[in-house]
Amino acid sequence: MKIITVLLFLTIANLCYASSWQEELLRPKYESTYAESVASNDYFNMEKHREEAFSSGFQTKVPSAPVLVLEPMQHACQFRIYNYIGQVLNTYSRCIEVATDEWWIINKPYDISRHGEDLCKQVQSDEVFKNGNFSIISFSDGGMLARYLIEYCHFDQPIRNVVTMGAPLNGVSAISHQKRSSLFGSILDWIVDKLIKYEFMDRFIIAADYWRDPRNVDGYLHYSRFLAEANNEVNFDEDRKDAWMHINHGLFVKWEDDTTIIPKESSHWAIYDQHFEVIDRHDTILFQQDLIGLQTLEKNEQTSYITLPGDHLKFNFTQINDLILPTLRM
Repeated sequence: MKIITVLLFLTIANLCYASSWQEELLRPKYESTYAESVASNDYFNMEKHREEAFSSGFQTKVPSAPVLVLEPMQHACQFRIYNYIGQVLNTYSRCIEVATDEWWIINKPYDISRHGEDLCKQVQSDEVFKNGNFSIISFSDGGMLARYLIEYCHFDQPIRNVVTMGAPLNGVSAISHQKRSSLFGSILDWIVDKLIKYEFMDRFIIAADYWRDPRNVDGYLHYSRFLAEANNEVNFDEDRKDAWMHINHGLFVKWEDDTTIIPKESSHWAIYDQHFEVIDRHDTILFQQDLIGLQTLEKNEQTSYITLPGDHLKFNFTQINDLILPTLRM
């Protein structure tokens, strides 16, 4: 009976999270946000945005590297930003949908390894992408799929540039939109901390494969189904590090008021300590021991870190033109 109660609790929480995430995504909350453009069909009248790119000098006659767009899992490429990027950069650009036709209780739509493997096959079957030397721009948990491609998917040439927008790069330690200081949030996070070791949690918690309990580091290292290995914290593999070392440039974007990725600083590779205070990426074992090459890349000025105002996935064309396109052009 206790197990049934817990599962029901998690199911309700998951559904609340999903509905609130979709509502926040599509609500025209900030002026000129990309989501507002999509909601108002302004996206399909992109001439003014292309003119901005022209006037800013970002549109190029020399083709840039092809661009793969990875939106959040189960998102069905709703942003449609790949068309805009392809036109402005004069290059091939494609968004690949992941886990869009699965019902969460039967399949495990949040299994990063399974969907990463499927994504890898799709990318390798693409005539433009199959040999590598393409760039990636990813959004939210699409950034974890980007990590899978970099570290586990083989290409003859390395992936060129990587842009992650609000990705939980170093995991999350709380359910989205639920503060640990609240009664509901504290109960929910306590349950997840206790049950995350069980594989069935993938059916209830989107972040199960990259959940990090800062009060139980040994448990995280032992039971993590993706993040710990991807970070080379367990089962160290020089090839995973080498794959990162061969990218041309990495741009990592976080939102100042992000309530989806907790801690929001995870989008810049930071984590919580046992007291739920943020540990800057420079002070993490991942960085200090250079487990996947982040320290070396930063020393070589091959990484950039940007903070945008607003909540999760709130961005506009001006930010894309001014901040994102220069990296994709490298």
